[in-house]
Amino acid sequence: MYQMSDSTDYTELFGLRFAASVVAVVASLLMINNNDKKGKDATGISSVRIVFGTTTGKSESTAASIKDQIQNAFPTLDDLDVVNMAEYDQDNLEQEDVIIFVVSTWSGGSPPETCNVFFDWLADMGSDFRVDKTAFLAKVRFSVIGLGSSDYDSNFCGAAKKLQSLLSDLGATALVKQIGMVDDSVEMDSQVSFYTSRIVDALGGKKAQKPKKKMQPIKKEAQTNEEPEQDEDRINNIMLEEQIGDMEDIVVVGAGSSNEMVTSSQRKALTKEGYKIIGTHSAVKLCRWTKHHLRGRGGCYKHTFYGITSYQCMEATPSLACANKCVFCWRHHKNPVGREWRWKMDDPEMIVNAAVEEHRGMMKQLKGMPGVQPERLIAADTVRHCALSLVGEPIMYPRINEMIDKLHDRKISTFLVTNAQFPDAILNLSPVTQLYVSVDAATKGALKEVDRPLFVDFWERFIGSLKSLKDKGQRTVYRLTLVKQWNMMQEELAEYAKLILLGEPDMIEIKAVTFCGKSDASNLTMENVPWHTEVRLFAEALCEATGGTYGCASEHVHSCCTLLARRDIYQTPTGKWRTWIDYDRFHELVQRFYSTGEGFESSDYLADTPDWALWGAVEEGFDPGETRFKRVRTKKADVVRPPAGLPRSAQ
Repeated sequence: MYQMSDSTDYTELFGLRFAASVVAVVASLLMINNNDKKGKDATGISSVRIVFGTTTGKSESTAASIKDQIQNAFPTLDDLDVVNMAEYDQDNLEQEDVIIFVVSTWSGGSPPETCNVFFDWLADMGSDFRVDKTAFLAKVRFSVIGLGSSDYDSNFCGAAKKLQSLLSDLGATALVKQIGMVDDSVEMDSQVSFYTSRIVDALGGKKAQKPKKKMQPIKKEAQTNEEPEQDEDRINNIMLEEQIGDMEDIVVVGAGSSNEMVTSSQRKALTKEGYKIIGTHSAVKLCRWTKHHLRGRGGCYKHTFYGITSYQCMEATPSLACANKCVFCWRHHKNPVGREWRWKMDDPEMIVNAAVEEHRGMMKQLKGMPGVQPERLIAADTVRHCALSLVGEPIMYPRINEMIDKLHDRKISTFLVTNAQFPDAILNLSPVTQLYVSVDAATKGALKEVDRPLFVDFWERFIGSLKSLKDKGQRTVYRLTLVKQWNMMQEELAEYAKLILLGEPDMIEIKAVTFCGKSDASNLTMENVPWHTEVRLFAEALCEATGGTYGCASEHVHSCCTLLARRDIYQTPTGKWRTWIDYDRFHELVQRFYSTGEGFESSDYLADTPDWALWGAVEEGFDPGETRFKRVRTKKADVVRPPAGLPRSAQ
């Protein structure tokens, strides 16, 4: 202990103590400063959080690529991670240094359902009088990148726009003034890289790279149906300036007529699912029923309803793009979307030749499959039918009539499905063996919810498409896909009946929605799939609603599908149904049409429906000439179904 004496110099003592105090304070300040800098990059960034809100999974993969680019720009940054918005703790938002949001847009410009909690929380904070909303996020720097389709016009990246507004209202500072708006109908990687480089530039990292060449704005091609421009500024801004770093307008990287329809990521996803991509916008794929019929295990519902040979049927499309994003889309929206043709255009003869060759090649690969019948495999080398319903909207292809003609030249029948958004194209369509129009809902509101159309005037186009069927001489069909809790309410029957009167189709197919597994693109579950009994009841009720004009003609229980047909055309006075097609007669008639212009009617190529295919038959629409198998869940063996002819209760 320090001892004081009379001779102690108090001035010196206090000086030493003061100096020690100063040293301690300085040391503390240095420690605080060092702790403050701990984990920071040389540019002063302490953390970067990348939060994604996704519907189909694209936002998640985009967030991962952004993370890689940020890491490359700031190699010493330790606190950098990717978080799902559905799992992000919003209470941490106030403490973030830099946060980047990647969010997709769902129906009507809204965010994905999993993001609603976060969006609602931001909105609540903005309206809470106890919070100084202009300063609440004052220390937070942010940027928003949105994913969507530019074909949705004002709803394009709607969720990202809303998020930008909510964050700005709460005082957060935008790193980049404009929202990154990524169009998923064209190649996304370059767009994401460009927007991320602007964020890096704002944070003091590497400068944004200039594009090697200038991109030109879209040159819009003439539309079959004139559609008024709803956003001229957006169309005019679909370009990149030479000095990209100085650009102040929102950039949307678009595609001109020289661009391919299918992006590399879409091509990869579709190829993985078994599609054979033809040229730049077409595809062909083997149907499971084609393989079933090849093995003698039964044909598809078209075999039951119309007598096609399933193992000689090719499923194809000349356009992978579609004008809807239906909630029940069985391809989970891996294909592009669009309201008009704005891509390269392949020759129709090339498409047909390549599709047939690809199909034949896939069939030959089935030679070693157990149960394949050799005589059917030989016959399968000759394609007799083409279902133009693979994915996308075939009628969008501007040269669809030439393609149909090429198929008919090969004596291949045509079953074309359209999503009822191109009425003029239906009117101008060449004769097809059977023309389908999808009728997915009975009212405007329900159709918007189910089909999620791109067109603003979707309902008018839908009604116009139905009316266009009246002028078609050949067989026409309404296809209803039933989704429980969506479009099969009892009160909608009268509305469906009104739609039937508009187009007076020859037939009505009523089918249960097919559940293709869990998908981020759809919130459908097995609970939305009706049983065949429910489909039958709905079909019978619809027959009554039409006043008896239509009758219950056929059913295919395995597909949960039923067929209604006009009694005045397809039922004889004795009650015999004639829904099958005389294909040889059809080809005679269509060739006569090509050579002389003489028209023909659907009644000119009818054939009798066999007893086993009739409504209520004990065979349930299963061809008795086939052997029915039911796979056991243990996968140890296949069990043969009881022979046809037994009562349903015995089966």
